[in-house]
Amino acid sequence: MNSRKLLLLPLLLALATAAVAQDSPIAKTGALLEKALQDPAATVRQADGTYAVWVYFSDRGLAVDALNAAVAGAASALPPRTLARRAKMKPAGAALADAADLPVAAAYLAAVQATGAAPRRQSRWLNAASFNATAAQIRDIAGLPFVRKLELVAKFRRPEPEVAAEELAQSLAARDAARAGKASVWTLEYGGSLPDAEQINVPAVHDLGIHGQGVIIGMLDTGFKTTHVALSDIDVLARYDFVNDDDVVENEPGDPSSQHNHGTITLSAIMGYEPGELIGPAFGASVILAKTEDVSQEVPIEEDNWVAGLEWIESLGADVVSSSLGYYDWYEFADLDGNTAVTTIAADLAVGRGLVVVNSAGNSRNGFGHIIAPADGDSVIAVGAVSLSGEYASFSSPGPTYDGRIKPDVMALGVGNHVVSVQSDTEYGTASGTSLSCPLAAGVAALVLSRVPSLNPLQVREAMRETADRAQAPDNDYGWGILDALAAVTYWGASIVHTPLPDTDDPIGPYTVAADITGRVPLDPARIFVVWRAGGGPWQNAPLAAAGGDTWQALLPGQPGGTTVSYYLEVTDTAEITMRLPAAGADAPFAFYVDSDVAVPPPAVTRLVGNVPNPFNPQTTIVFDLARGGPVRLDIVDLRGRRVRRLLRQDLIPGRHYATWDGRDDDHRETASGVYLVRLTVGATGHLRKLTLVR
Repeated sequence: MNSRKLLLLPLLLALATAAVAQDSPIAKTGALLEKALQDPAATVRQADGTYAVWVYFSDRGLAVDALNAAVAGAASALPPRTLARRAKMKPAGAALADAADLPVAAAYLAAVQATGAAPRRQSRWLNAASFNATAAQIRDIAGLPFVRKLELVAKFRRPEPEVAAEELAQSLAARDAARAGKASVWTLEYGGSLPDAEQINVPAVHDLGIHGQGVIIGMLDTGFKTTHVALSDIDVLARYDFVNDDDVVENEPGDPSSQHNHGTITLSAIMGYEPGELIGPAFGASVILAKTEDVSQEVPIEEDNWVAGLEWIESLGADVVSSSLGYYDWYEFADLDGNTAVTTIAADLAVGRGLVVVNSAGNSRNGFGHIIAPADGDSVIAVGAVSLSGEYASFSSPGPTYDGRIKPDVMALGVGNHVVSVQSDTEYGTASGTSLSCPLAAGVAALVLSRVPSLNPLQVREAMRETADRAQAPDNDYGWGILDALAAVTYWGASIVHTPLPDTDDPIGPYTVAADITGRVPLDPARIFVVWRAGGGPWQNAPLAAAGGDTWQALLPGQPGGTTVSYYLEVTDTAEITMRLPAAGADAPFAFYVDSDVAVPPPAVTRLVGNVPNPFNPQTTIVFDLARGGPVRLDIVDLRGRRVRRLLRQDLIPGRHYATWDGRDDDHRETASGVYLVRLTVGATGHLRKLTLVR
């Protein structure tokens, strides 16, 4: 052996030893689990001597071709609503499912169970499963070649808010003052919830007709009693109890009497509805209810139920998740970096799939003193609490995260909130905590999506943060500040104000459709239309043209008596956000009827009626009447008579006709600003009118 080989031998031996260590059963156990295994008095050891552990797997147990086929199959199995929501976070044409949508390999689960470990939950997203296992079983599991690592399933006790008596009294007094003389200001009667709603400007959104309709909210909480008069009409799409593995989310035999209390009051805060008593922000939304927390003092909250509930809600096509749970006593502050806590990782994965995740910032300002998981997620909307005076609540957890990001994101009321009573199906009470500010904020997120369904979670968060009252100077007590629901809802997408056309006895037309259109983002002039049809015929686009100020208008051609004309307005801005009025577009358009009793005589003379608008940019509609049918040419010419654009050359019948010029020449190049002539030629007779293009 030469000297060079002798020098390399110690290095090779060291690398080989390190590789063995990495593959050893002990190396696969996480630090928290290993510490617990070494401590005979560890409190995480369960009564039967087992530990709740996450088992993370190295792969899906499939060869490459089988893996690709399975991913394609997973995408086809997802509901269309789930796929559409996921597409918001993907480039056009990208796959909408991935390996994280595949189940954990059945053979791997069976091998772990063969050690004697008892199965708990599975997580597709984490490629992991939780088990109850003894120390010896944990060592056996760690020896399996496809097991990547093991760690304890974190358990927590949710901190209850410590509300000072004076703080609560002041907030309740402010509530009484805020309600005085206000009930008649809004269309809806908010009763005791009026101050909660007004502080974040929700009634103004409701008065626009936006109530959360079309949005699905997922709730992760302790359980839900839906027999209260303010909750009995809620549209519940699905329910599941991840604690008892059944579909009963109310109290069951063996549950603590308070099991469903917390979830019930948070549900009432977001979507309760009894006019004159309580109205939540998103009372028009639908909901999916997941019972994930056991409130028994003997059984701390377990994170694997929360993760399973979140994955289930996402798969069913929810748009927003509201979670008033928060964990901190298992983790150190250094773990709250947005990448460590299991619930945080799952929450960010949900956002990556297009789900808006809203979570309580926590009630731990006193004591732990930091934001809690999963509110530390970089894509999670963390919500702190304020009193009605606008001051942050004495318990509301502050930021920053361990890696220095500002938290919370936004604030809403969390002191003395008006909620349903859990003791009666007709009475109301008060409750406090970021557990209440969270559903209020999630309700605002639902309102934002109700108006602009195409938004992705990051756009929703931007709308909520950038319109809050401290957006110019966010800090770690208030984040971006107290929400302004109206400003958030109108942050994205053009605002369209239009008076629908009434029925008419004019069969000649044209019918002028005018609207005031404004937006924070510039409009795309080439994508502003009236989409219309006559008598159930094909839909057609009529460009809306600028008519001065914020007004845009288009001319629809006259229609024979007995015709129903349907139409809606469609506006796209430079951020690629399209708004329609009515919001349902072709599914529920405006309509007017042309009286069938009016005869339609042909025009007495052939003439160029004119163009609307004039001046114009970028397009104008030209109107002309034909007294007789025959060959017609319609051209745009310059002042020297040279043709710029041929708009029409065909045989036409007598009557009124329309044509549009988009300001371009025959080669489709933009023409310069200036005065042009529109020339109508019928037989040997020509007609001229001036029109002005203003770039």
